[in-house]
Amino acid sequence: MTTDNPKPTTFYKLNLLSCLAIVIGTVIGSGIFVVPAIMIKILPSPELLLLVWLFSAGISITGGLVIVGMGMAYPQARDMLDYYRMLFPKWVVWVFNHISIWVINIAGTVAVSFAFAEYLGYFLPLNALGDQLSTYLGIHQHIQQLGEKLAAIVLILSLGALDMWNMKAADRFQILFTAIKVGALLLLIGLLLIPGKGNMQNFEMSHTENWSTFKLIGAFVAACTGALGALDGWYMLSHITPEVKGGVKTVKKAIIWGLLICTGLYLLTAFAYQYILTPEEMGSTHLVAVMALEKELGGIAPMVIAALVLISTSSCVNANLITSSRLIASAADQKMMPAVFGKRNKKNIPIQAFILMLLMEIFFIMTGSYEVFLEITVHAIWTFMTMLTAGFLYVYITQKLDLPGFKRIPMIIACSVLILFGITYLINAFI
Repeated sequence: MTTDNPKPTTFYKLNLLSCLAIVIGTVIGSGIFVVPAIMIKILPSPELLLLVWLFSAGISITGGLVIVGMGMAYPQARDMLDYYRMLFPKWVVWVFNHISIWVINIAGTVAVSFAFAEYLGYFLPLNALGDQLSTYLGIHQHIQQLGEKLAAIVLILSLGALDMWNMKAADRFQILFTAIKVGALLLLIGLLLIPGKGNMQNFEMSHTENWSTFKLIGAFVAACTGALGALDGWYMLSHITPEVKGGVKTVKKAIIWGLLICTGLYLLTAFAYQYILTPEEMGSTHLVAVMALEKELGGIAPMVIAALVLISTSSCVNANLITSSRLIASAADQKMMPAVFGKRNKKNIPIQAFILMLLMEIFFIMTGSYEVFLEITVHAIWTFMTMLTAGFLYVYITQKLDLPGFKRIPMIIACSVLILFGITYLINAFI
């Protein structure tokens, strides 16, 4: 692989802790505070929902193992874009690249920044301030959600400036905020699981007794959409492999351990919600974390959850910005975008890629167009993941690849499970 941009011989590199912070940061955003309420409406069975979380976590970990296997098979690859380039025709690589950049990564980052702005509204009257600003500027027709849009823009510009200025400082921010996020989630779980406050009978309140097997399977797979969306983002770390100490070996450890940590936190949090709330209560609000904590702390619960979401979404946006900028730069290196976006400064930071990404995110925020793309984000991810796994499995079998640390039969089974689930999930989504 060649590039027109010479790389510096020394630049800041991420260690295992840094990579863990990126994996956990990208996975845990705002989903776990909202998604369970959506899932209970799709599958009104607390016991089955816990199984959904466990199953989805298993699928995500299997996906992580397959991606790590690809990294061992192609150690020269820098990111998932390279995996597609090695396995598929150029047009497939081009489609994956542009959908990843403009739909999955940018729309996803904007959505998380909006979640930040929404919860910031617990502390600041953002929309009232936005209306006042519109009046001050002489804008006769007030822009909807102007305050929240400006808050989201300030967040991505602030973190983008930090990431462009100094990678070491951005790394320290990511580690610190991810650590606070994990600690705060553990505190939330502990508060909700205080003996005597909840009721184990909540798990027995299923409303699926009269459902047909076909309907139950369909609802189960559909509920996986929420869980998989909340567990999404771990693969973003692969975009930054060349800047990691130990390369693919460190990335491998970070993806697996990061997913295991996120799985544990999600399972405990989902269990805690259902321990405190009945299915009817969970389905009555989209702010399920707030409702659950209100039973413990009363009126200050919204502020506590809002503070936790602000920390969580800040960490998520920062990790997304770092990794997404590298995908843009990699695409430019491979001549799928103008070469200027592949240039790095003396600190190996792709400044032009950052600027392009931030401008597009501001456009998505101000127009609200990201909402259109979010509808297809999870489906697009699983379409490409299923294709990539199928392509890798074919090459793995036909070329009899030897992957250090991976036994042949378990890898074939892992790939097959991922492909089978991907096909089932996409057919169910289409239906």
